[in-house]
Amino acid sequence: MNLRPHHLLCIQKFTGHGYNADFTEHMESIVSELTENPKTQITVAQGCDELCKMCPNNISGVCASLEKADLTDSAVLSICGIAYGEKIPWTKAAGKARERIFKTEEFNNICACCQWFELCRNTEICYE
Repeated sequence: MNLRPHHLLCIQKFTGHGYNADFTEHMESIVSELTENPKTQITVAQGCDELCKMCPNNISGVCASLEKADLTDSAVLSICGIAYGEKIPWTKAAGKARERIFKTEEFNNICACCQWFELCRNTEICYE
């Protein structure tokens, strides 16, 4: 499964809210798959990924919020010590994000500009 770096964060804080019904349903299916199969091998993807398929910001395979998404991705890569193209089990990638971002001030630094920040800030990690 291809996942953008910042989606390591989004998946773990997902509570059933999304841009629209199609996106939310698709996100729920991804979260469910990773919850049921936590050792799923993910590939750290640059650009649109599996989650982006139903996102309204995905315009013909290009993110309409590309600059913001790329900055967030770069921060997650650097802090978690992972790289584009890396293949890693979901549990290991998610664990790095929990330890190095959610349990530190990095969460506020990385995610404060996101429209979902307040929801995520008030949400416990749902999926490990």
